[in-house]
Amino acid sequence: MAWAIFHKPFNFDYRPLKAVSQLVQPSPEPQQFPERLIEAAVAKGAATRVESPKADEARQYKRSKRTRKPSST
Repeated sequence: MAWAIFHKPFNFDYRPLKAVSQLVQPSPEPQQFPERLIEAAVAKGAATRVESPKADEARQYKRSKRTRKPSST
């Protein structure tokens, strides 16, 4: 799995492999997604690829993602 920082929302459609899509919200922290999604986001200018963090950094990113509360609109 690849890592990237998303600068704007990005909607990725997995077709024809799967009949699902995934909406990725922007964040200043690196996010981990399948290589195919990251490549498409970088090509569209929605994300910048970053190097994979060390194991302890990756755990910290994922932990903060789970505890983050959704913003109310």
